[in-house]
Amino acid sequence: MAQYQQSLRSKVVREAKLKLSVHREQGTKSTMSIFEVANLMDQIKKDNEATEMEQTIFFSMSMN
Repeated sequence: MAQYQQSLRSKVVREAKLKLSVHREQGTKSTMSIFEVANLMDQIKKDNEATEMEQTIFFSMSMN
């Protein structure tokens, strides 16, 4: 189950990064609203925070 969630999360982040990349290339011609862009950025940020948290937990357990 954890493997599936990790795979799903990485897929969502990859798609968010791709959409942001396309948005950046289109510039002012992009049809995305600022709210959509912010939502994509939040998805990426949450994944980074979750990854850091998992690493911290793993490190804490290995120290005990």
